[in-house]
Amino acid sequence: MDTQLSEEQQALEASCQKLLEKEWPLERALKALGPGGGGHSAALWNTLAEAGWLGLPFAPELGGAGGDLMDLGLAWRAAGERLVPGTLYSCGFAQLLIDRLATPAQKQALMPAIIAGERLATVAYTEPHAAEAMRLYKTTASRGAGGWTLHGVKAFVPDAGTADVVLVLAKAQSNLERGHFGLFALTRAQLGAGIRRQSALGGEALYRVELPGLHVAADALLGGEAALGATHGAFQDVVEQAIALQCMEMTGGIGAVLKRTVEFVREREQHGRALGSFQAVQHLLANVALQLDGARVAALQALFLKARGRPAARAAAIAKAALGELYAQATTTAHQLWGAMGYARETGLYLWSERARVADATFGTSAYHLSRLAGLMGF
Repeated sequence: MDTQLSEEQQALEASCQKLLEKEWPLERALKALGPGGGGHSAALWNTLAEAGWLGLPFAPELGGAGGDLMDLGLAWRAAGERLVPGTLYSCGFAQLLIDRLATPAQKQALMPAIIAGERLATVAYTEPHAAEAMRLYKTTASRGAGGWTLHGVKAFVPDAGTADVVLVLAKAQSNLERGHFGLFALTRAQLGAGIRRQSALGGEALYRVELPGLHVAADALLGGEAALGATHGAFQDVVEQAIALQCMEMTGGIGAVLKRTVEFVREREQHGRALGSFQAVQHLLANVALQLDGARVAALQALFLKARGRPAARAAAIAKAALGELYAQATTTAHQLWGAMGYARETGLYLWSERARVADATFGTSAYHLSRLAGLMGF
């Protein structure tokens, strides 16, 4: 498969990189993502909205650019290089689900404001006892007079404390809809005190969302009742899209860590010689660089397939398994070579290290995807 980017795609990625170089230097990332930073930047969000990032793959009638998933993936790779806050990824996942499942009226009610940067969105789907396996989810939606009643608990919901719209995945509870799922668009005000911050690595903005018999209107169900039978398959397909996009983000992060570490060992001296002149150091960095080249191809392949609506379960599992492991390896190697300097807050290296662990856990760890890959191969 040819994974070479076209001239237009190269120009798009270069423009994304140039924008972030100007608008999101490391000092701003440290302020937003470091201790007490809140994990989000309203100023950057407005900049990304004005630049069209939030609408890259969506229809012009919704305020989008009419591009495709490849365009969004290139923007996410640039974002990974610069440590753009995770709201970009959680909101992007929610947008893809709305675009896939919502009725035209629901899209018009939700998408233009998100694309314009006026509202944030996220998805509440994982549960305390189950992260990836939808069959184990216990949150239910019971049909009632004029709407639905939601019961259950969602865990590790990114950015629920700042999102204006929270999409909640629940099992439709009736004999006629056994095994069907619904995705409900709720506001933060509706969830109220049910949103609670969870302790997470590096202060990542993850939340527990409790649904103790919450009644919602019928039009909160994306796609209406006609979508109940299709939501499970559509959700899984969009998760694969999000995995492919996240793999692009991860390649950007690994590339940034490698580049910064190469620059450091060129300048840092030990015993009167540049640290990078030692063969052992060169071997460590070469191992990361070689694996990154292969992982970039794997990520592009998964994204290419998903952008064209082709089966990509195997490609996505390969890419996510490889990148989850490599991101952790790259940051560990960087800390070994940076020594105590790598733990200095102003270097920002610790932020990439934290992002590596969070990215690996999101949408399934490396171990999970290796197991999934084995199943896909018939083992």
